[in-house]
Amino acid sequence: MIISADVIKKQMKNYDPGNAEKYHQESAREADIEFKNALKVIKNKEVILMNGGSASGKTEFVSEYLNGYEGIVFDGTLPTPEGARVKIKNIAKAHKEAVVYSVIPDDLLRAFVAFLNRDRKFQDIHFYRTHSGSRKTLLWVAERYKNVKLKIFESSYNKTQNMIFSELIFDNKEQELAYLKRIQMTEDDILKLVNEKI
Repeated sequence: MIISADVIKKQMKNYDPGNAEKYHQESAREADIEFKNALKVIKNKEVILMNGGSASGKTEFVSEYLNGYEGIVFDGTLPTPEGARVKIKNIAKAHKEAVVYSVIPDDLLRAFVAFLNRDRKFQDIHFYRTHSGSRKTLLWVAERYKNVKLKIFESSYNKTQNMIFSELIFDNKEQELAYLKRIQMTEDDILKLVNEKI
C-alpha cells in the first residue's frame, strides 16, 4: 500500500498542478490519516518510510523497486525530525518495524532542473527546504534509533537518460554516520550551490 500526498492532491476537488503548493498542507494531513489507518489493517511487519528532497527520484524508486510490496510505503520527503519521530512512534505502537529508504541525488543541480520542469509547481524554497530537511532528519534518525534500518540509494542517470539507483553499502555504523554528516547542507548552502551552477 503506497501512501502519497502527491497522489492525494490529484484527487482533490479543483486541483491545479500549476499551483500544487496550495494543496500541499491538506494533502499531507490526509496522507497522515491514511497512514495511521493503514497501520491498523495492513499485516506486514515492515513499514517503509521514504526520505529525500523533492525531485530526487523517490516516486520513480517506489514505482520501480517497491511496486507490488505488500506492506505500507509512505512516499514523502520526511523533512523534519518531529515528523519522523511521530511516524516511528506510531509504527512501534502498531507492533511493526520502521525502515527508512532514502534517495539522494548524485547532482543537486540536475534534481533542481527536474524540480523546475515538473507539472506540480512549488516555490523554489520548497526544493531547498526538503533537501536540507530530509538530510537532517536522516542523520537524526540514524543517531537516535538503533532499531530503525536505513537503506540509502543514490539516484543518477545512465547514458540513455534513464534514472538508476545505486545502494550505498557501509561496513559499519560509524561509516554510515560519517557519510550522513558529510552530506548535511543548509537551505542557504543549496541555494548558493544552485545559483553558482545555473
